[in-house]
Amino acid sequence: MKKKEIRPKRTRRKELQYQQLAAHANCRAPVVVHLSNGTRLQGVVLATDNYILLLGRQADDSQPTLVYKQAIALVTPATAPGAAAVPDVPEIPDPAAAPGFVPIYIPRTRKRR
Repeated sequence: MKKKEIRPKRTRRKELQYQQLAAHANCRAPVVVHLSNGTRLQGVVLATDNYILLLGRQADDSQPTLVYKQAIALVTPATAPGAAAVPDVPEIPDPAAAPGFVPIYIPRTRKRR
């Protein structure tokens, strides 16, 4: 008979994610949710489950935003010192200053396999 290997129990990533989002939901502090497509959403975490996150503008929001956890890249507190350091959308230069410039918006997309 082979002996069974005993490995130390590791904390899974989903457990850490659940703990972090539960802490945000309990304290009702404003957060910034960075999505994988580059969008930033600001609000208060109202509730979470295994697949979704409800984000409201205030704690008593009647129409919260539903965000799939799969689309979330990062969740930071809105009052974090590094929150203001995140670069905003770059400014579009004045077309009159550069006559040959045509502003084109190309959204970032995930690479398809």
